[in-house]
Amino acid sequence: MIMNDVRPLKAPVEIKDALQFLPVIILVLLLASAIAGFFYFKKKRHVKEKPIEPPRPPEETAFEELRSLIEARLVEKGMIKEYYIRISDIIRKYIERKYNVLALDKTTWELYRELRAKNFNRAHADMIRDFLEDCDLVKFAKYAPAQKEIEEIYARAKEIVAVTSQQCIAVL
Repeated sequence: MIMNDVRPLKAPVEIKDALQFLPVIILVLLLASAIAGFFYFKKKRHVKEKPIEPPRPPEETAFEELRSLIEARLVEKGMIKEYYIRISDIIRKYIERKYNVLALDKTTWELYRELRAKNFNRAHADMIRDFLEDCDLVKFAKYAPAQKEIEEIYARAKEIVAVTSQQCIAVL
């Protein structure tokens, strides 16, 4: 049984000019981007740029941080270890800013060796090493310093900043 299910081919369909609106669409997109660009740059031009302030000297910052450490009254609160951690970090940050040495990421001995390798004044390097070693005793060895030692560590921190600074700064 043969069936006549096979239909003849249809004639090709003509595509009407579907691209006739393409130039209009492109023109509208270009116009919209031009308007957006105009307002963006107009707004950006009117934004006033703040003048860049020169960075503060590391000595000034260190003395300010030492003052705020005393004002925090950590010793009176019994937070001796926290006090030593903060005073050690203040000196390490000062050294980092002043001499471009990664002081926060190094052990005391590594920092001392790097300072010596950079021909840092030996007396100053020894002073910094001794200071940081005393801080390390409290921070890591659970050493409990006497009140006199706590007062001395603060005086030594101020001395390190004052002695190593190039400028003559009045010590707190």
